[in-house]
Parts: sequence; C-alpha cells; structure tokens
Amino acid sequence: MKHLTPALLVTALAAGACGDNGTATTDGDTGDAERQPQVGEWKKEVDALPFPLSGDARITTLTIGRKEFDENYANRGNIEVLFDHPEETITVETRKYVFGDGIDRDNTFDKLSLWAFVSSGNPTRPDSQPGASDCTKDTWKDNCAIYVYYDGKSQPERSGMDFRVHLPTGYRGKLFVSTEDNITEQSYPRRGNITLDNLCTHGDVAMEAGWAKIKMCRELTPAPACPPAGIENCETFPDGAWSKDCQCGDGSLFGQLIVRAPQPWAANITVDIPETVWLNTTLKNTEVMKPHDCKPQITACTGDNCTMNTEDEYAPSAEFNYPSKAAPSGAGFNVTVESGGCTKIPFVDDPKKWKPEAEGEPDEQLRGLLDVCSGCL
Repeated sequence: MKHLTPALLVTALAAGACGDNGTATTDGDTGDAERQPQVGEWKKEVDALPFPLSGDARITTLTIGRKEFDENYANRGNIEVLFDHPEETITVETRKYVFGDGIDRDNTFDKLSLWAFVSSGNPTRPDSQPGASDCTKDTWKDNCAIYVYYDGKSQPERSGMDFRVHLPTGYRGKLFVSTEDNITEQSYPRRGNITLDNLCTHGDVAMEAGWAKIKMCRELTPAPACPPAGIENCETFPDGAWSKDCQCGDGSLFGQLIVRAPQPWAANITVDIPETVWLNTTLKNTEVMKPHDCKPQITACTGDNCTMNTEDEYAPSAEFNYPSKAAPSGAGFNVTVESGGCTKIPFVDDPKKWKPEAEGEPDEQLRGLLDVCSGCL
C-alpha cells in the first residue's frame, strides 16, 4: 500500500486545516460546556408530497447535496436515497450536526434549514425565490434541488446536515448526489457517506473519502427511460436482441451510473448489480504511486454471463449478459466507478465513538477499495 504523493497530500490536508469561524452548534446528551460532536434527531421536512412520474409535471431530474458556495449551502454530511415508496410521493428527512458546545449547538441549529427549490444554477437566499419554485409546497417539481441553508453571514465550518430521501420505486429520471467530508476538526473527521438503495435509473455521485454503498434494483434494464413496450421490442427484435435499430437501441436511452471520488480522495465504493441485465462496468483507481493495495474488483463476474478485461489491473472492465451480435458491444447500462487514491483514512462515523485528542487518534481504514458485486448488499 502506498500513501498519497506529497503534493496531493498537502492539498488534501490543507483543505481540512482551515479553522472554524467561531460559530458552531451541537445537539447531545452530555455536558454543554464540552466541545464535542452534537448530532440532532432526524426530522421530516417533507412528508409524502406528490412526486409525479407522468404527464406534463413529471419529474425528470433531482439533485441532492452540493459543495459549499458563497460560504453557505454545504451539507458536508451523509446522504441516503431510498427508493421505497410504492406510491408517487417523496419524503425528505434532515439531521443537523455541529462540533462545539451547547451554545454553538443552539445558535447553529436555529440557523440551519432545508433549501428545496427549482434550481438551474448556484443557489440564492430562500426569500429571493419565487413562490412557484418552492418544492415543499403542494407538489414536488421538476429540477428541484435539496441543499442546506444557513441563515447567517457564514456557515460554520464544523457544521452540516445529513439527508435521507425516500423516492418512488418507479422513478426513472436522473439523480445527482454530491457531498463533501468535514475534516476541520482533527479529532472528528466526519466523512460524507452515500447510500443508494434500489436505484433503477441514471445516477451521478460525487464524493470525497467516505464510503458508498449502492444497490441497483433487481429489475434494472439497459435503458431505464425506455417504456415497457420499447424494452419488449428491443428484447425480441428480429435482427437480434438490442439491435441498434430497435425502438430504444440507438444509445440515447441507455442508463448510466457514475460514482467518483477524484484525486486526491480515497473512497471505498461498492455497487451491487443484478445478475441478468446487459451491463458494462469500468472501475478505476487513479492513485499515482504504484504498486498499491487498492486493485479494483469485479466480483460479480464469475460465470459465463460476463467477459472481463484485466489488461490494466488498476482499471478492470467487464461486460455482462451481451444480448446478441446485433447489439453494439460496450453499450447497455453503464457503471463507472473511480477512486483517486489508496491510503488509510481517519474517520468517525458514530459520534458516540468520538474521543478527545488527549485520548488518542481516530480510527483509520484503508480507503480506495472498489467492487462491483451481485448480492453483496
């Protein structure tokens, strides 16, 4: 195993070396005078709001989380997206956190809130948004974004918010998910972890040095946006299954999942795929210092249903369930997974396991491990 190159390590450490701006808040059940992790309770901000999947109001794009902008809007937390609503509704839960004492907790928690509006660029203050763009009112809207808002001059660096979003099982639009780590407090490196469960559509995930566990739905198709009649046409096409001439075979509707932790970040990412779908996957660990211990794995490729390419042991690829000679090789649903590093990463996932600096360093774990599996999550 190799660590980050000196230049990249300096860059990564510098990102976490900035001090807090002096305004932090926490929630906890220990003494308010002690500076420590303070994590609030989960709160339902949106409860079973209509989330149209058809008609003129249908949802085609949803964004959850973003990097800091204008000293604000940074979730710096965990994101869970659960496709578990049989009905066409959305539920959004939030959980605030901060590292500090009781005064910090009260001040910061009072100013942190959900930002959910139709968005096509960088966010602005909630009071500057037109009422029609408020995604929490009446019905969810297309191109809505879920961010954090801090009602103050500058969001405290040691604060943020976790998101848990429940979506319809039938959603086939695009999903964009983004989070950052919060490593300002050396004793409490809080990584941004990602959970996507029962994902059956396009996904784009951006992260740093946390972990991601992504389970694709078992009924995944090569082209999630293709209607059922089109899927049947392509599967039974006379020239061969998924010929480029079938209704959804021209490539424009093929699905894609991209999960990236760019350099210098080292993330552990696992994607669980069904065994039967036509799918292509490429995994890449772009750590500069080689050899290292983070060779990506495609453990789902174990039988005759897949073809593996291991010419580059740090960037293997595989094609599963190639449907026919009429189908364009390399197409189908595409999964791309990338980690930019391979190194031990300090982390505190459970605030109850936090300890002051005087009692030792946080736990460490080798990060940069990638796997595409089947039935492991």
